Amino acid sequence: MWRYDQSVRAWDCRSHSTEPIQIIDTFQDSVMSVCLTKSEIIAGNVDGTVRTFDIQIGRELVDDLKQPVNCVSLSNDTNCILASCLDSTLRLLDRSSGELLQEYKGHTCKSFKMDCCLTNSDAHVTSGSEDGFIYFWDLVDASVVSKFRAHASVVTSVSYHPKDSCMITSSVDGK
Repeated sequence: MWRYDQSVRAWDCRSHSTEPIQIIDTFQDSVMSVCLTKSEIIAGNVDGTVRTFDIQIGRELVDDLKQPVNCVSLSNDTNCILASCLDSTLRLLDRSSGELLQEYKGHTCKSFKMDCCLTNSDAHVTSGSEDGFIYFWDLVDASVVSKFRAHASVVTSVSYHPKDSCMITSSVDGK
């Protein structure tokens, strides 16, 4: 049975236990995305926050973006968090200070959860769009450097290869 409990739960897969070893329940709304480092859980939330939980020292940092967050991802150097928000804006945050470094606009993201990421060189930001296009922005000046139709419908997922210049996408059209 699914239940709406506004939490992130962690399990020890080696123990084969069905009980979580940790429950984080400080959220005000749905958790839409989670990414991990060696010692942190980073979660994007519909309440407009990106929350970073340092599980080694028990500290929680909150960055309030004031817009529902539907995806969080890390830069390859792990110094930045990229957050996709439901106001059709991607936001790049400095992990250490929470400072907003850049905003990326041009795509449409108002109704669907869609992924975002940086390319393997951290030179470009990429995201799907509700119009079926994939967008690429220059990391520094936030200009759209490329866009192309990838699907007939909403592009919900994008993932860039860690070494090669290629990516994979998916869409609500089932492709």
